[in-house]
Amino acid sequence: MEEILRSVELYLRHTPQGEFLRHAKWGWPIFESLHFLGMSVLLGTVGMFDLRLLGFARGIPIAALHRLIPLGIAAYALNAVTGFCFVSATPDQYLYNLAFRWKVTFFAIAGFNVLYFYARTFERLKAHDPEAPPPLGARVAGAVSLCAWIGVMSAGRLLTFFRPNF
Repeated sequence: MEEILRSVELYLRHTPQGEFLRHAKWGWPIFESLHFLGMSVLLGTVGMFDLRLLGFARGIPIAALHRLIPLGIAAYALNAVTGFCFVSATPDQYLYNLAFRWKVTFFAIAGFNVLYFYARTFERLKAHDPEAPPPLGARVAGAVSLCAWIGVMSAGRLLTFFRPNF
């Protein structure tokens, strides 16, 4: 496993985005700002939808909140791109970092949860009475999503506290 990580590290270190972030004076701060903006929009849209799935703000139709999801998807894409650029710039500080591994784990849980939600729950939710509490599957998906995104953010903040020392 260590050999694979070293190979990935060497590859990432020499990508154009890694070079750019390491050498452009304002590259890292601009990308960091974009990453923070993306996470704010993502949690604002997806988080509100998740809270509604959990039964909060029942006066707001689920369909109205669901219209914000494309904005959340765009924010997700922005965060994926900027996050990949960060890893490319300093792969040694990410690939060997336990907090980064937790972040990727929570990220994967959130992704699988979205697949589950749209494959198994969303159609039933659309046909559900808006005044009634959301079905159990939707509430579980909302809780898992909210917890996963909180995990992504928390692990992301912990990255700087668990930097590997070589």
